[in-house]
Amino acid sequence: MFYPIMLDIVDKEIVIIGGGKVGYRKARNFLEFKGKVTVISENFLEKFCELKNKNKESLTLVKDTYKKEYIYNSFLVVAATSVESINKQISKDCNDEGILCNVVDSLEDSEFICTSIVNRGDLVLSISTMGKCPFLSKKIRLDLEKQYSKIDEEYIILLGEIRNIIISKYSHRKKELLDYCLKLSKEELKTFYQELKGDKNI
Repeated sequence: MFYPIMLDIVDKEIVIIGGGKVGYRKARNFLEFKGKVTVISENFLEKFCELKNKNKESLTLVKDTYKKEYIYNSFLVVAATSVESINKQISKDCNDEGILCNVVDSLEDSEFICTSIVNRGDLVLSISTMGKCPFLSKKIRLDLEKQYSKIDEEYIILLGEIRNIIISKYSHRKKELLDYCLKLSKEELKTFYQELKGDKNI
């Protein structure tokens, strides 16, 4: 059983073995969250060239077969090759070195899994079916992206600022006022924020 958790991967060394579609998707997601990614593969999907151009400092592509030395000092490792025996060897090597490893096609050989993600700045939603129904995870992700399409980082920051004021000045009405905020559009929230800052009678 896997426990859902959020990890700070900013500037952390992440190694992916496998340059195919799955490896590409994992690399793109880790880069989105500011990880330093190294991908080891004999062959790379063409999309990796574009990804490298966009992330010159954060993405390293190494054209080679897997060797244990590539995982040394890494924070996380993803085994995403098409060869089961290689993936199992990567998992064993990581276990020997005390490194968390995700084997993309084997929960049994994984210490962590990568979930489907909706990323809206400080709002991050994670969906998983524990590998049983990835198509369902994708559907739920797309549904959530539509449902929360109007939420962006500015909106979340604004709500956070308003929450701080409400807690400090109107703690006795906290639930009422926070519930009210969730009914407002972003523009209405901006107006309400100014009213709170101006000490108007709320």
